Amino acid sequence: MADTCESCGTTTTATSAGTWQCQVCHPYATATPPPTPRKPVRMCVRCARITTTPITVSEVHQASGPGFNVYACPTCAPHFPPLPDALDLLATGWRERERGDQ
Repeated sequence: MADTCESCGTTTTATSAGTWQCQVCHPYATATPPPTPRKPVRMCVRCARITTTPITVSEVHQASGPGFNVYACPTCAPHFPPLPDALDLLATGWRERERGDQ
């Protein structure tokens, strides 16, 4: 005999122990806390050290596949120029084409 969950109203299923569990709510109703998210770990492009606080210093775009980001540690990041805004780059090219400069 199927039963419905009191929280979400979905049909519950019986486990091998004979208890009823909701497929939707059960993973979230456990007493254990959810796992903590992993910290980002990247290698600094300048000093080659592993850092848990990476800062994006460059974006590499590729025509035949996904691009990638280049990271630096907080100590080395100020040695890199700021990232350009893609819309500013597009606007610059548009203005040059309108003027006839190529």
